Amino acid sequence: MDQRVNFVFLHVGEDDRPNLLVKSIRKYFPKSYIYQCTDLVSKDIDGVDNVYRLDGDIKNLMTFRLEAFSSLNLKEEAIYLDTDMLVINKFDIKINHSDAILCKRSFDLDRLFNTSFLGMDLSEYKDMTLGDVYPYLACFTVTKSSAFWKEALNVLKLLDHKFYYWYGDQEALKKIKTKSMFNIVTVEESIFACLPEQIDKNNPPNILHFKGAARKPLMIVMANQMELI
Repeated sequence: MDQRVNFVFLHVGEDDRPNLLVKSIRKYFPKSYIYQCTDLVSKDIDGVDNVYRLDGDIKNLMTFRLEAFSSLNLKEEAIYLDTDMLVINKFDIKINHSDAILCKRSFDLDRLFNTSFLGMDLSEYKDMTLGDVYPYLACFTVTKSSAFWKEALNVLKLLDHKFYYWYGDQEALKKIKTKSMFNIVTVEESIFACLPEQIDKNNPPNILHFKGAARKPLMIVMANQMELI
């Protein structure tokens, strides 16, 4: 894939992981164009091409995230990633006639959903599995334009305010997938957001996802192996 590929991520705060993400993108997609969405005070990440700053409420992180992606207002295809990820292979993903590509959950599908995560009251999902509650992950998404994110933001704003801080993006993706206004296809978490302990050497991933504090040291290890540090 030699043509320009657009990558977008949201970063607020002092975490160093976005630097590693950007370096991994540049390693495999040297002609990529990288957008950093952020608030008014977080630092620019080295290596990005465009820093888009939004004056919003980062305490409601999910609404801020979707507001940023929406108001960035891209008219062209882009890959939206979380910052605790590393690109480890060159890949070619084409949206073709679709409006969006969502990342379908591959792991822990049958695990009971934690209805008190982060102190939230998610009792409406009592006795439901993670695969049923949130079948689509927001860490890897490809969209044809910002129209998808504008609708996702509209959906989120109609939800209970508890989702404005956490899980709101996954709630919006799930609800949009059931609508007919967008043509949506999916890819597997095992390929485009693989947990490091779940790597299948017979079907290697393109992107690793080091979510959670326990996996952060592994991201540093992998970055060293890739000579990003």
